[in-house]
Amino acid sequence: MISLAIATILSAAVCVYHLLEGKQKRLPKLMSAPLSEPDKQWFSALFYCQSVFYVSTTAVFLVCALKLLPEMYSYSLLLFLGLNYGMYAIWLFYVALLSPPQASLRLRLQSLVFLLIALLAVLSPLQL
Repeated sequence: MISLAIATILSAAVCVYHLLEGKQKRLPKLMSAPLSEPDKQWFSALFYCQSVFYVSTTAVFLVCALKLLPEMYSYSLLLFLGLNYGMYAIWLFYVALLSPPQASLRLRLQSLVFLLIALLAVLSPLQL
């Protein structure tokens, strides 16, 4: 279960990074951009929905790592969350390929972290 503990730590780091960087840099830039009010509300809602996803998946990883949830339930839950992180890593890598060079490195690094979380989460219930 070391792989699940590492996935939990990485997921918590992603969660903290998203909340700190998003609140300080990304959200204020979006709110001051020349967009309509419904668009600003949509981006704000998207940020908070993504925050809830990161916090909840980190909590699920922690609960499964501490074996507070029966293995029967954690098996499918970890596979599902691993696939979610894997799909997000692929999507983020594709966005990084289309991005300008100054943003591409950060996005590629983020996609590698998401891919690592996905692999660790999927391999944990399979015990490989």
